[in-house]
Amino acid sequence: MNRKGDGGSHVDELMGLVIGFAGAVCVWLGGIAVGAGELVGGNWRGGDGLGGWVEHPDGVVRWFDGRGWYGSESEMFSWYAENGSDGEGAGFPGDRVVLLVHGLDEPGGIWDDVAPALFESGYRVARFDYPNDQSVVRSAEGLEDSIGWLGEQGVERVDLVAHSMGGLVSREALTSPAMGDSSGMIGGVDIGRLILVGTPNEGSAWAKLRGVAEVRERVQRWVASDELDVGLLGKLAEDGDGQAGTDLQPGSEFLTKLNSRTMPKSVPVTCIVGRVIAPVQTKGLGAVDEAANALGDGVVSVESASLDGCDDVVLFVANHRSLIRTVEVEEAWRMMVGFERAENPMGIWIILDRLGWDPEPE
Repeated sequence: MNRKGDGGSHVDELMGLVIGFAGAVCVWLGGIAVGAGELVGGNWRGGDGLGGWVEHPDGVVRWFDGRGWYGSESEMFSWYAENGSDGEGAGFPGDRVVLLVHGLDEPGGIWDDVAPALFESGYRVARFDYPNDQSVVRSAEGLEDSIGWLGEQGVERVDLVAHSMGGLVSREALTSPAMGDSSGMIGGVDIGRLILVGTPNEGSAWAKLRGVAEVRERVQRWVASDELDVGLLGKLAEDGDGQAGTDLQPGSEFLTKLNSRTMPKSVPVTCIVGRVIAPVQTKGLGAVDEAANALGDGVVSVESASLDGCDDVVLFVANHRSLIRTVEVEEAWRMMVGFERAENPMGIWIILDRLGWDPEPE
């Protein structure tokens, strides 16, 4: 291997970066064959339609019961509300909920590993689905309304686990003077903890190329539909006006305002950060190491994913999705050959660990 100062060109290191970048792109855009439904306990279960796609700008809250997802207006939710999650009494949804917030152009499968792990650990799990192409501010308003509705159902505390742009949506709802105003509450409900997973706090260069991800999202949601009607591909474009892509560009007006605000001291924050190239491979290589940090998880740089002022930053080797999601291509191969599912990604164990720092769920 060439080393700095010996006159070499660092070809091996640069090739590693190129290969890592290409791999990140393939994984980020991949998964069309297996990301369409909800894989839980080895069984596919639909029920939320089009991979969780929503058109209404306020978004919706969906719940996880260990078998799949169901809506807040569904008969299943009404049954649980009346009979309790164990069928033996009231107490649903309880006083504490872990709310999952997805990112830009997410077709719905990012929580396939996270939700079962949380549920099996005793947490009440819900997710906030919203038209992800609308402005981040509009999505944050929907999140505020949804958390306020949770408060009306008896929920006293919400822990937010947010992937990618979902972290910006959560931070906006927490700090905007028109919403949480850095009080530590959203919609009148206490926010116990915020876990940011691959969040582009300083923006992402990928925002300029988000059209590619938009195509991926539409195809995956179309595959998730029952009818496979080609006309749905056009309808799936009705998930916002594209403002989110502008908001995510480095130096955008939205990010400038967001990053000028102070996070509430009462809400502990964890940043889970990925790097597709192991730090040990580029240590001491100057510009090559800087390039690897800029590449980050293939979508968000290490610097952008590490929120300024956050004391709990955890970095490990992963791409933007494999931070908390088994790589879909690997999952499909394992299913095809009859292998057991891979172990949960490291990010899930970090989430469980950080939630465990707080009082145990009832």
